[in-house]
Amino acid sequence: MTARRPRQASIASRHGPSIADAITAQRQLTPRDLRLLGLLAAHRALTAHQITRLLFTDDNTARKRLVLLTDRGVLDRFRACVRPGSQEYRYTLGPLGAMIYAATTDAPIPAPRTVHEKTLKLSRNPQLDHLLGINEFFTTLCHHARTNPGAELLEWWDEREATAACAKIAHPDGYGVWSENGRTVRFFLEYDTGTEELSRLIDKLQGYRDLRSGDITIPVLFVLPGPKRQTNFHRLLDEDPSTLSGLTVATATVAEIAADNPAASVWWLAGHTTRHRLAALPAPPPAARAA
Repeated sequence: MTARRPRQASIASRHGPSIADAITAQRQLTPRDLRLLGLLAAHRALTAHQITRLLFTDDNTARKRLVLLTDRGVLDRFRACVRPGSQEYRYTLGPLGAMIYAATTDAPIPAPRTVHEKTLKLSRNPQLDHLLGINEFFTTLCHHARTNPGAELLEWWDEREATAACAKIAHPDGYGVWSENGRTVRFFLEYDTGTEELSRLIDKLQGYRDLRSGDITIPVLFVLPGPKRQTNFHRLLDEDPSTLSGLTVATATVAEIAADNPAASVWWLAGHTTRHRLAALPAPPPAARAA
């Protein structure tokens, strides 16, 4: 009887992987693996499906590679216990992946314990679904660009980077630059999960109005959980037109985006009844300058 081969174990000692382990592990990484490390470092967590659409051409190849990288300690993964059924894995940087990425960016090398603590906290973060929803929006755009010549997501910034760029005057969930067939649009993203009062969403527009004094005039996109909330949001905007005051605001629901993609004609422009493609959204007018 042939003995069963043991599953490949992570490169690690009893105290966790060392710098020497990271040096060994990086020799086995492909350019695609290194790109994945950068994406996870920037956006914290991605599902298996999101990673597949970003970097692979089929689910089977992606699954095998992700399992291998996890076994080696390059990636870490977690999922909640869901009954009935199961939840797909959420992937983040493992100890070796975090060490290799830090060396790539000349950042301090994190201790394995620190990386594991970050993974645990991320897995219990009440904002995890919100984060994955934001990442779903951008990965769907990336996948559309991969399969449609002439389209490209030129920029994808997470909440921290986007908020810092706004000097914390506004707090967008993301920022992107989308190009399609010669037309380019910059946009801020607000991803709503329905946990806040609609009045809170209206209040967020004040920060974007304040940005106009610095000549930052960019469309603001709201992704909303359902059609009822979307209709009520537009009703509030119509009741007080001053909330728009020089802004371009457009909305789409999660279902509308899932049925097509964020680049399609799913964006309901505030103050209008028609839907627009992402690349066709009008830019807000320049802020008026004092005489």
